[in-house]
Order: sequence, then structure tokens, then C-alpha cells
Amino acid sequence: MGYTVGVDIGGTFTDCVAIAPDARLLHAKILSTHASDPGEGVLDGIAMLAALDGLSVEQFLEQAVRVSHGATIGTNLVVERKGARTGLLATAGHTEALAMMRGGGRTAGLPYEQIFSVHNTAKPEPLVSRECVGAIHERIDRNGMVVAPLHEARARETIRSLLEDQQIEALAICLLWSFRNPAHEQRLAAIARELKPGLFVSLSSEVAPQLGEYERTVATVINAYVGPASVRYLRDTGERLAARSLASPFLVMQSNGGVAPVSAAERKPLVTLDSGPAGGLAGAALLSRVRGDANVIATDMGGTSFDVGLVVAGEPVMAETRTLSQYTYRMPHLDVRSIACGGGSIAWVDPHTRALRVGPHSAGSSPGPVAYGRGGTQPTVTDADVVLGLVRADGFLDGRMPLDAQGARDAIARLGEEIGLSVEQTAAGILQVNNAAAANLIRQRTIQQGLDPRDFTLYAFGGAGPVHVWGFTRELGVSKAVIPLGNGASTLSAYGIATSDVVLQLDRACDFSLPVAQHALREALDELDQSAASEARAVGLDPASLTAESTCLLRYRGQFFQSLALPLPDPGEASFNLMLREAFEREYARLYGKGALVLLQDVELFALRTRLSRSLGVSVMAEHGERPRPAARESRQVFWPTHMDWAETPVWDGLDLRSGDRIDGPAIVELPHTSVALAPQQSLKVDPFGSYWVTGA
Repeated sequence: MGYTVGVDIGGTFTDCVAIAPDARLLHAKILSTHASDPGEGVLDGIAMLAALDGLSVEQFLEQAVRVSHGATIGTNLVVERKGARTGLLATAGHTEALAMMRGGGRTAGLPYEQIFSVHNTAKPEPLVSRECVGAIHERIDRNGMVVAPLHEARARETIRSLLEDQQIEALAICLLWSFRNPAHEQRLAAIARELKPGLFVSLSSEVAPQLGEYERTVATVINAYVGPASVRYLRDTGERLAARSLASPFLVMQSNGGVAPVSAAERKPLVTLDSGPAGGLAGAALLSRVRGDANVIATDMGGTSFDVGLVVAGEPVMAETRTLSQYTYRMPHLDVRSIACGGGSIAWVDPHTRALRVGPHSAGSSPGPVAYGRGGTQPTVTDADVVLGLVRADGFLDGRMPLDAQGARDAIARLGEEIGLSVEQTAAGILQVNNAAAANLIRQRTIQQGLDPRDFTLYAFGGAGPVHVWGFTRELGVSKAVIPLGNGASTLSAYGIATSDVVLQLDRACDFSLPVAQHALREALDELDQSAASEARAVGLDPASLTAESTCLLRYRGQFFQSLALPLPDPGEASFNLMLREAFEREYARLYGKGALVLLQDVELFALRTRLSRSLGVSVMAEHGERPRPAARESRQVFWPTHMDWAETPVWDGLDLRSGDRIDGPAIVELPHTSVALAPQQSLKVDPFGSYWVTGA
């Protein structure tokens, strides 16, 4: 075995992890290079990993079993509206679906406090200009039968106009009921590629083959919008790695929690959106199974955002619907919710209420917090950490990036003057506001969904998570938390990307009412399995090496959003329909209450899903051997917001800690890529896997 590598480009830092042949974990963390060249940051991070084992980049990549990458480029393109100029072909009479949206479109995905502010809500900036939408004369009915044949001559002229007059760079095709019969979409794609070879074309029948005209259109358009730039970036990065001696697979993380060959991501780049946060939840799920934590609240606080996902009964929670930049589409993904609540979140004073606010704007990696000394002028959460002594200015990133403590103090002092608070009070207030926002998101993911956070173990990771876990657990009322893998907590998303299974996932729309005719269901499953095998071969995977799992999507007939994804029993079982009905009602009652069950309403099986996977087989090694108990290496004054006062606080070197070691707060445990702040009345204990168990008020 060689090195297994994972890379995650975040909003502020690029994280890299390698699992060495002897199961050691190597970590590297550098500032992201979004503005210049993200791919260069990937190579710089890999060079740091190689140097840790005394290797050149070429020697390291020669020994790499695989390199897996969490790509953020697609999400950034949508949020910043920097994607390709995209054309859209829709059935005549249905060209306005994207512009009309659904009724809640103007508030979709917005924070609660903004939803009720009418003057602060509006429909999002369009991804496709009206002049780039073309009407196609054709019609297929709900059964897949052709009602009106495709008018090829008019369609060809429409496509030619979009290419020549509108200079489109990508084309999205979304026709009515195409998921029942994709023939017209496929013919339009052939015409478009004939007129412009190499054009990126996105078909709704391939991207999102399910009922829901608006959501299907959104998915198809976003796939086209991010397609050209995503393909260029992935190919360029793959070529750079190959030029530096990588001969093993270059894989891409998907939002569904698995990695796939680059060729699969090039065909459907939509699956790479939010792959970084998905990696964090995937890593937390792996560690939860090793540690025996059945239910986990996975919290990832980085430089830009605070992400929360759940692991229930050892499995990460999935979601079917995703909202990005107010556009909603259907795509199975790990359910990770995010808010702008990271180390780079900017603190400011509300001009109307004179209240202290934090976020949603972030200083990012450039210019970054004031303490970075890269031109930032607005105070951030990280600046508050430095002022309070939670983060040592000359120890940041293992001393490779000294911070400007005086600059941070001056910036927070200016903010404090606006509201009449001292520097320390202002810095403490910034953390308290930030902690409250983080705790509120956790409540939304648990209490508001009928889950008791006391039944869960909270994992705190990301570069800023261990620094602030004392605060948001206290705000939440949770008395226990885990810093997974110690220093590895800072790069846990990259670890999850490195250790994720290879996954291909396909959906197929169907229309069965319970009880299902089992022979018809078996025929539909056989067709889906054949399509999945063809898809695997198309991206260079051997179907025989993959494990297949079948899932069915069910709902009460007439519903749309309240669908359930359930494991599919063996259709050959005599009690198949009874088992399926009972499973549906049991899960529906768990989610919505027994009173929500409808006795006389048909249950429909409207889609089938197959998941092909291959496990990497990574094991998490426990520590062995004993060492003398370490001692605190120094102490320093820290201003603790819990007591609003300075306290002499012991500082420990986290690399000296071993399994069984215990530290009582107040204390700071410094690690190369993060620090763990233990407030008074908290304690920390190291487990055999190098994780820190934090308990106390």
C-alpha cells in the first residue's frame, strides 16, 4: 500500500491529508489560492505532505494509491455568478419555469431573520438570460409517448441562433416528461454538438430524471452553468498531477459522500457542489463507527462557514433537496447545512439597532482577518481569538504564519469605540454572538427536527472548531464533545475525502402504486442495473468490482416534497409489499408523527435508485505503548468570556499527549493546525485513537 491522499479547498484554507503506508496520518494546511490559481494550492499542499516524509513531490505521487479532491469551484461559480454563458432549451409554452420559480423562490435558502423582511428579499439574479432561452416545438406525455414530434428544422435554427447570436458557452436542455422518454433531448444534444463540437451540453434526463419541472430545470441549468470551468479545472489539475508522476487514479469528491473518477464529474459536475462539507460529514461518520458513537452532531467551523451534519445509527443523514443561491433542485446528497460563522466572519455594528453583529460577510483568505497582515481592515472572529489569548500570534499554523496581534487589537478597539466597550469586552462579545449563531444552527438540525441533542455526541472539527467548542457547547447546553483525531480535526474534511468509498449513483423514474406488481418492478430494476453498469464502464470502472445497493423513493400520492428514500426489500419475497408499506409508515411516523399517517391514501413508488460502491478499506489505528505524563510547557494570560476576566492559563503541547492523558481547564492545548480551548470547569481526555473527549460546563 502507498499513500492515500485527500485534498479539500475551503474558503480560507486548503487542507491536505495523507494516510501513509504504515497508517500514520500526515496533515498540511495552507491558504487557499482562489483568486490566482486553486490548482497551484493543491500542489503546494501535496508538496508539504511529501516533505513531512522527506520525499519530493514526484517520489510522493509515485507512491500514491489515489488522490481524491473536494472541488469548490462549482459552488463559487454559482454564488459569484461567474459561470458560463448558458443557453436553455425548453418545451414551447414552458420556457419561463426558471424565471417563475416556485412561490417561495424569493426567500428560498435565506436565514429566518431575512425571510420576513419584504424589502430585503427578491428573486435571485438569473443564471440564464431571457434572450438565451429557446422554445422547442415537441411534446411527450406523462407515459413517455410522443404527442407532437420534434420539429428538427426549427430546433436547429433555435440552437444556431443561441450559438451565433448569443455566444453561449454551455447548453441546458430540459423538456417536459423527458425523464419518461429522453429521445427528444438526446436528438437536440446531437444537433448542438454537430453545430459546435465540444460544446458542454446538459440533459435533464441524465442530470435529474425525476418529476418536478422547476427543480429539474434548475439542476440542468446549474450543471451547464458550472460545467465548462469545472471540466477545465479538473482536467488541468489531473494533468499537473500526472506531470509530477501521479499514475494512480485522480478522483473527485461528490456531495453524496463518495468519490468518483474525474470523467464522471466531467459528465455531471453538479455532484461536486458542496463536496468539501460532505467530506467532513463522511469523515465524522467513519470515526463514529470506529469509536462506537451511534449518533453524532458533526460540526465543522473553518475560516468561512460553520457546517452541521448528522450521523444517526452510524449512517450520515441524506437529503433529496438542495438550495443554492436561492435556486432549489433535487439531488441526493449528505445533508450538511451551513451558515457564515467561521474564523474569518467579519464583526460589525448594526447601524439601526447599534447591536454587535458577526457575519455573514467573510474576510476569506485574501485579505483575510486583520491579524493575517494581508491588508484586511475589518475585525473578525480570529482577531478576537488573538486579542483574548485563545490563539497565540506567533504559533499560528505551527509558527509558519505569525499573526499581527497589535493590528487585531487596534481593529477590535475601533469597533468597541462604536458601542462603548473595551477591547476585551468587544472581543468576548464577538465570540458570544458567533457561538450563539453556531448553537442556533445545531438546534435547527436537532430540536426543530424532533431530535434530542442529548442523545448525540458532538464532534467539533475544522480549523476554528476546537478553538470555539467551549463556547457553542455551553450555549447549546451540551456537556460533552469530541475533537476527532486531535490535530487531524483541523483537516477532517480532507480526511473524509481521502477515506470515502468510490460511488456511482443513478436514479430512474417510475410510477408504481402499492401493492406493486413485482414482475414489473423487477423489470425496472434490471433496466436500471444495466444502465448503472454501462455508466460504470463509461467512466473506467469495472461493474464486477462494485457492490450494488437498491433504494426506492416513496410518498403519498399527490405529495411532492415529503418523499422518503428507503432500502428496497427483495422483490422476490412474498411479503414484499407488506414489508415496504410497513417500512414507509414507520419512517413517516418517525419524521412527522403518527397523526400524519393517512390510512386511505395510496402510497406511490415513484423512483428507483442504485448505488454502486467500492470500499477503500481504510482502518483507524489505535495508539499503543505508554509515555510519561507530559507537563504544561508554559502559561499565559487568557481572557475567558465565560468569566469576563483574565486568568493565568496553562498551555500544553498537544503533540505530547497520549491515550489516557487528562487535562483540566482552564487550559489551551496547542497543535500545529489548531488549538483546543478548555474553559474553566471543563476537562479533556485523550482516547486510544488520538481524539480528545471534552466534558464539563
